[in-house]
Amino acid sequence: MKKILLMVLGLALYSFVSAQGTITYTCPMHPEIHATKPGSCPKCGMTLVKEKPKVVKKPVIKKQQPVEVQKDTAKVKPVVTEVKDTVKMTMPDVQQPVTYTCPMHPEIHADKPGNCPKCGMPLVKEKGKSVMPEKMDTDNNTAMNKAGLTKTIVNNTPPRTIRYDLYIRDTIVNFTGKPKRAIAVNGQIPMPTLTFTEGDTAEIYVHNELKETTLHWHGLFLPNKEDGVPNLTQMPIKPGTTHLYKFPIIQHGTHWYHSHSGLQEQIGMYGSFVMNKREEFDIPTVPVVLSEWTDYNPENVHRMLHNASDWFALKKNAVQSYAEAAKAGHFKTKLQNEWKRMLAMDVSDVYYDRIFMNGKPESTISEVNGKLLKGGDKIRLRISNGGASSYFWLRYAGGKITVVASDGNDTEPVEVDRLIIAVSETYDIVVTIPADSTSYELLATTEDRTNSASLYIGNGIKQLISPMPRLKYFEGMKMMNGMMKMNGDLDDMGMNMSLNQMDMNVVMYPEITGEKKKRRHTKGYYVNE
Repeated sequence: MKKILLMVLGLALYSFVSAQGTITYTCPMHPEIHATKPGSCPKCGMTLVKEKPKVVKKPVIKKQQPVEVQKDTAKVKPVVTEVKDTVKMTMPDVQQPVTYTCPMHPEIHADKPGNCPKCGMPLVKEKGKSVMPEKMDTDNNTAMNKAGLTKTIVNNTPPRTIRYDLYIRDTIVNFTGKPKRAIAVNGQIPMPTLTFTEGDTAEIYVHNELKETTLHWHGLFLPNKEDGVPNLTQMPIKPGTTHLYKFPIIQHGTHWYHSHSGLQEQIGMYGSFVMNKREEFDIPTVPVVLSEWTDYNPENVHRMLHNASDWFALKKNAVQSYAEAAKAGHFKTKLQNEWKRMLAMDVSDVYYDRIFMNGKPESTISEVNGKLLKGGDKIRLRISNGGASSYFWLRYAGGKITVVASDGNDTEPVEVDRLIIAVSETYDIVVTIPADSTSYELLATTEDRTNSASLYIGNGIKQLISPMPRLKYFEGMKMMNGMMKMNGDLDDMGMNMSLNQMDMNVVMYPEITGEKKKRRHTKGYYVNE
């Protein structure tokens, strides 16, 4: 009897173990590890733990019950109506063919996953297009019409290899009445404009007649070895040798290029780099490079900046003397500034003797591609800031400026009264010539408003734009003083700073705030005179 009971118990135990399945072990950090015995993970060394058995649920098949249709319900809701509604709701669910595109190049389309042929990025699934009719973007169309960007020209020329030869030599220039050393490429400053079309291959031969040099292509997507950073992506180009930069043009837009060796860029080694699309806007286009010039050796400028010298502020008349402070009614502000050992209020760090647009302080665009400009014509300017440290305000005597691209990327056209362009930035702008027999000034003014350059667009009498007023240095100084206690510690000014009320632009720019009016007190009120 005992033997029979043991056999029954054994069979029950065997059935239970069989139901539970084979015991296996896994790693908490690497669940892909499986073992039939306890031990350690071969990847991280952690102790293996028992895996929980997977519970397999048997599918439950429900018997279909007969549906009883009440006569009243059938009369209230006709079957035909329900079918029509169902069809309308299920139409968007029809599966569309899956296609793939590149996040950086949306014009690329493929029916299989892979990599972009232009930049190599993995392709992603395109979102299905809505079957509902899309609403026309009338605002964008109006902006495009105003900018004159409705007609286009298609370039059907097959991709080519475009070769440029750049001869880099020392030269002597005289921009201020004093002969100074500079660097010219092909005998000119700035360097030649390099123009390509998307899909081309660039072959740029650099013939070096300096000590050492390299060229960097600012903002371009290219192989790392062609980037032009000395001792990092390439060795410097030795004197008397020729170096070849070769890379595919896989993007479009306005960019620029410059020396990446020492401070050569600041004495002439900068230029425009333009990459056209296969289908460009049918509008006259001119590249423009902004830059500065100082008679000081760039190494001396670098040294003075490290020494925190006031010399450049003296050159710009931006030191705010006591007499000037008293005259402006800010004598107390000046005393507080000196007590806290704060430097004079200034905006730009370096004073430049000349400001250039395409290598000249003043120049004229009267024709493009042999066609004289006249009233009503629009022109697209590809502007690059190749300056060493200056931001520039751009303003146009002929009306508003229309921005159509930024840093090589097309944008929805936006009209502005003025535009500030930072170091190394690029903008494409469209301007209109309002009338015949007149050339309108495009004025580039440094942010500290000490110098400017002019580009006249059109033919005839020059129409100037008023210069920008002097900055309100003492108002800015007063704000800066308010941020620091008399002992030099930072003052949070209660809630003002957290509410973003410290706007230096509004304080220092007279054209925004207007001139400060005198106030007199009468009958308990302050009245502006």
